[in-house]
Amino acid sequence: MMNSRTNPSRRKFGAHIATGSAVAGGLIGMPAIAQGRRKITFLLDIGAYGKHAMFYPGIDRGFFKEAGFDVSVEAAKGSADNAIKVAAGSADFGFCDTPTSILARGNGANVKQILMVHYKAMNNVVTLASNPVVHPRDMMGKSFGATAGDAPRVALPALAKMNNFDAQKVEIVTIEGSAKPAVLMAKKATGILGLSAFAPVYAAAAEKTGEKIVQMLFSDFGLDLYSNGIIASDALIAKDPGMVRAFNQAMVQSIIYACDNRDEATQMFVKHHPLANPKIARAQLDVAVDHLLVDEVKADGVGPMSQKKMAFTLDIVREFYGLKGNVRVEEIYSNDFVKPNQRPTRSRA
Repeated sequence: MMNSRTNPSRRKFGAHIATGSAVAGGLIGMPAIAQGRRKITFLLDIGAYGKHAMFYPGIDRGFFKEAGFDVSVEAAKGSADNAIKVAAGSADFGFCDTPTSILARGNGANVKQILMVHYKAMNNVVTLASNPVVHPRDMMGKSFGATAGDAPRVALPALAKMNNFDAQKVEIVTIEGSAKPAVLMAKKATGILGLSAFAPVYAAAAEKTGEKIVQMLFSDFGLDLYSNGIIASDALIAKDPGMVRAFNQAMVQSIIYACDNRDEATQMFVKHHPLANPKIARAQLDVAVDHLLVDEVKADGVGPMSQKKMAFTLDIVREFYGLKGNVRVEEIYSNDFVKPNQRPTRSRA
């Protein structure tokens, strides 16, 4: 039986949003032994919102069921919490930020990326069109709201080095994530640091005041890191590589279906999370797909990762994020569990 509790707030990390394939497959009331599927826990980075819609065809279209899995989707308290729980075995797979999974490994949590999703990092600066930031150097002498652990806040020194500006001349004001739209609209700060998946939320708020937003992506100015992908623990990979491979394949099917059928994928997501705004959820899914359908995916398909880009990501984490330990690039990812050349068939849907 599916149990779904919606958590539309980015800061309410603790919400449990379990989703199983029994309802999706029309198997309500059948005994578990008759279903014969392996129970799997898949952990999101935070509470579910529109960018996660690409995972729900796996449930509602039966891709997980066909692979032999009964998948429960739960929310972590951020990627660091995600990596710790996956490493400890309290979740089988996680949707985790790559720099964070690298840091976790340096701290003894032996997880690795096994399927990339956000090929282009979402770190961004959002400002109003009336006072825009269009280049990293424009940030100097201005103030920006960010949570204590925002990824772009951590990455700012790396962006500064790549673009020849002084990060010390950028004022960062610590705020709660839920306060970001209000702070931006009230012009209490020049802009907001965050992730582009939340840009539709800011755009909707700005529209009500007759404003428009301007988004500047760190990845457009040299800081092109791998971001969120699917992680598994070394222990699970060693114990059951066939299960890891089957889960990955079902996940790729789900992602590709969502890319090709975005309205339907959004409807599936809203069905499981009825408090979500369908228009914003669809816009957030579009952002997620845009960060997936990069040239690398067009060439190699959904899932595989480049050693060159992963090594670059590791170098940035080592230099700017405070990585501990001697972490090697071959320890932080694997392409052994995903088939190449699986791609969406539509560029827009």
